[in-house]
Amino acid sequence: MRKVTFPRKKSVFEKLLLVITIVFALNSQAQTTLLTVGPSGAITVKSEGTLNVSGLELKPSADYTLNETVVTKELTQEVLNGSPSMEKIYSFDAEIENFLGTIYFNYEESEMNGLTHDSSLFVYDATAMQWSEYSDIDNTDFVVSATFTSPLRVNQVVVGSPNSLSVEDVTATGIKIYPNPSASIINVDYSGDLELTLINSLGQQVLKTNSKLINISTLNNGVYILSAKDINNKINNFKIIKR
Repeated sequence: MRKVTFPRKKSVFEKLLLVITIVFALNSQAQTTLLTVGPSGAITVKSEGTLNVSGLELKPSADYTLNETVVTKELTQEVLNGSPSMEKIYSFDAEIENFLGTIYFNYEESEMNGLTHDSSLFVYDATAMQWSEYSDIDNTDFVVSATFTSPLRVNQVVVGSPNSLSVEDVTATGIKIYPNPSASIINVDYSGDLELTLINSLGQQVLKTNSKLINISTLNNGVYILSAKDINNKINNFKIIKR
């Protein structure tokens, strides 16, 4: 019988430890399934209740039902017009539709990826094939939140630097908003009819109109969301800066 010496045992142990370390490192970056709602299942979150899925909180303003979907988390970044997001992305394999309420994105310092606590929430709508940016409405570190008073579609949620979206991203839907920032007048360039709703950083409606010439001169300086609904009830949201 061949005798195995102690140095050989040590070598085997070191190789085994290396394999375990590599597997752990790969798994730490892998996509993790957080919640699965099967074809015959549903989860209803009551009005002002909260569904917390490993740091992503959904707090609907009215009873909201999640049907067949899978929620996952991936510890990686999304690049928003060249700017990296935090190193955590939440995804829904089946789009969340018509969500009204508040979304909270909780994060840890190790996930910040060089960003500051002054960051924005970014939501990806697969139907419109675009990211939309929403300013943080709270003053709390390690959480970014936004309130939605117009129906929202969600496929992915990340946190990134404010003003990360380019002009091309904003106008990809065929709707052009200018000038932005503005101190007085916002022009909406679009060939069809639109119902336009302006929402402040607290999620409050401050203006609703069908006019494509919007006077914002009397509003306080800050960041607003302009929600544009077309004749097919498709909604696109745009960040407006009043200065």
